[in-house]
Amino acid sequence: MVRFKYRHLLVEFLDPDSLSPLPSVNLPSPEEVEGEEWEGEEELARIPSLPFVLPLNPTKPLLGDEGASAIYKAVRAMCQNVFGDEGWGRVSSSFKVTYHSSLTTLTLLRVARPHYRLLWAAITLLTTVGGVAVLPRVLAVSGTIKKLQAAAIVHHRRVTAAAVAALLKEGSKGEADKEALEKRWVVERDELVRMEAPE
Repeated sequence: MVRFKYRHLLVEFLDPDSLSPLPSVNLPSPEEVEGEEWEGEEELARIPSLPFVLPLNPTKPLLGDEGASAIYKAVRAMCQNVFGDEGWGRVSSSFKVTYHSSLTTLTLLRVARPHYRLLWAAITLLTTVGGVAVLPRVLAVSGTIKKLQAAAIVHHRRVTAAAVAALLKEGSKGEADKEALEKRWVVERDELVRMEAPE
């Protein structure tokens, strides 16, 4: 008996208006290094572990509560526009939005193993979802949902810590938002843990 194999993609949808550029790199000028033994090696700035900024208002969801259906429709439209009916036909039989967090915009997608790159390409080409400008980023791809769950939980913790730190910088105004966010993130983390593999 042959088992049908899937690939699971962990995708994050970022708000392009809330992104900040990476820190500037200050390379030494050739005059500064004339006397030193320097073989032309450039020192580059370390890439941050979180190369993004959280949405301007983390208490307001970027895609709303109906984000999963909006993502499905946007991916379907992009597949049809770029790859035609044949491309969508390949993806459609196995494509499913398994999980979507309206707060952090983390989304788990499932597709048949031979067609995951086609889906990945369609996601990369997305610019809007449900009329909202987005910047999609595929964080991980896995053959098992358990490994993707672990990656989602690790990423979720990083996002939560960054959001709480940003709210703490705001001071007393951010205290109420911080408590509300922590409660919602605990619920979403529990949902990620309870999510079972599809049958």
